[in-house]
Amino acid sequence: MKRSTAVRPATGPSPAPFVKRAVLALVWAERIVFLAIGILLFAAALLFLKQSAGVLISMVTQTDASPSAFGSQFLDVILLVLMIVELAYTVILSLRGAVLAAEPFLIVGLIAVIRRMLVITVGEMGPHGTNVMQSIGELGILTAIVLVFVGSIALLRLRPARLETFRDDDPLKELEG
Repeated sequence: MKRSTAVRPATGPSPAPFVKRAVLALVWAERIVFLAIGILLFAAALLFLKQSAGVLISMVTQTDASPSAFGSQFLDVILLVLMIVELAYTVILSLRGAVLAAEPFLIVGLIAVIRRMLVITVGEMGPHGTNVMQSIGELGILTAIVLVFVGSIALLRLRPARLETFRDDDPLKELEG
């Protein structure tokens, strides 16, 4: 009698049907929450975009107002829109099942730091300039943060790209199939 030498793949015990249903329900709940967050982020971005258009119109129509005040307000709102859209993009990636990457979060941080730098700089140009030494110190720290963010983004782009951009371990695929 000849014995088979083939090795069978080790398979663990199959999860109980209740566990499968619970995991499936939680995955769907997660996706519904991400969808709601994405919709709210895009709604907020559209409202802020409308506000920035109003600021731009005011800047053009009001000739007696300070252009730096309107410019500061316009840049502040536009950069906030960029941050919100970048966050919404990461939510979309999550909904598509893609592996979340660090780069979008670094870009949001970079935009936030640049936004703060512009607000400080425009604030110094205005009639009510704050403590110059304090502003210079804060701008120095923010510049260092910008360099760290840019360096991090550059390092992330230098690493070899992964072939798979979507999760192979998607619970919905496994549980529904």
